[in-house]
Amino acid sequence: MAKQNPDLFLIKIGNDADPVVFSTLCGLNSRSLTIGGDEIDVSSVSCEGEEENQWQDVAHGLRKITTSGSGFFESKEQTQQLITAKLEGDGKAMMQVIVPGLGVFEGEYLIGDLGISAELNGGAVKQDIALSSANVISFTPEA
Repeated sequence: MAKQNPDLFLIKIGNDADPVVFSTLCGLNSRSLTIGGDEIDVSSVSCEGEEENQWQDVAHGLRKITTSGSGFFESKEQTQQLITAKLEGDGKAMMQVIVPGLGVFEGEYLIGDLGISAELNGGAVKQDIALSSANVISFTPEA
């Protein structure tokens, strides 16, 4: 498989329309997505009395997807939408994360952290965002 273009790894925010229309969060130079979950130990002692070679047995617990990005502050409207959701709403937004060569992760995400920073003589204002799945996230594989 050929290397994938990192410019096509996108984090998009949805609007309040029906159907939802997504727009790319502008200016994010780095983006990441992590699929995680708890593991639950469901091991039990063998009924046969075999004490040797016991193996741990685990089951999948709560699922979680986190995504984050950092880069330059480029879209006042998008950042205002995130701030409004965080401060005045339930802190959630419909989001899409597009991973080139893999597929699209879409659903409701909790805006965990939204950071805005700047350094004196350091160039442009920067922003950081951290999101966690707030409900079921659908995955649509790339064709």
